[in-house]
Amino acid sequence: MFGVIATVVLGLQVWWWGYIIAFPVLHFFLFCNVFRIARTLELAWAAAFVGLAGGTILEGVPGWTATTVASLVLTVVVIALEMGRPSYHGVLWRRINPNLPEWWRSRNGGLLQIA
Repeated sequence: MFGVIATVVLGLQVWWWGYIIAFPVLHFFLFCNVFRIARTLELAWAAAFVGLAGGTILEGVPGWTATTVASLVLTVVVIALEMGRPSYHGVLWRRINPNLPEWWRSRNGGLLQIA
């Protein structure tokens, strides 16, 4: 809720202030709740976004369009990499990764605790 409020309040003052909050907040939701991205991939995406956005804010390079496009391309790459892992347990995991229960049992001494 705080992210939405900050996006609206700051976005009304300067559009990119709202954008710079909304874009990573939406990605956090997407990565943590929908696709269940591993922390290392999530942090790699965050570092790339901070670098691109920081360059755009400080020097005007690469610009918001390039920052957005590059970040979205990286989003697709991160999601694809995660979905290819034997531990993938995000959206549609039963279809994409039907062997997850067996993988989980092999890692956890035969116990299955998948929702």
